[in-house]
Amino acid sequence: MTEDCIAKELKTPLHLEISADCKSGKFTTLYGANMLYQGRSPAGSATDYLITDTDENVVLDGSGASGYDYTIEQFKALCPNRVR
Repeated sequence: MTEDCIAKELKTPLHLEISADCKSGKFTTLYGANMLYQGRSPAGSATDYLITDTDENVVLDGSGASGYDYTIEQFKALCPNRVR
């Protein structure tokens, strides 16, 4: 990780509010991304749960670059009964 990378990350604005529709699985992250929680991943997948970034139309793959770790934690905070 470089100093430029850290500086860029620190400049990224966060939203003051996150929200979710726990029934549909639609939620918005602190970065303002629109996501869709789709339940457990199939056996053998890289992640425990399927989450799609609906702005980019991509499934988060569990890598650090995809943001899966902090995205699932935000959904868990909003909808704890959906994630077990």
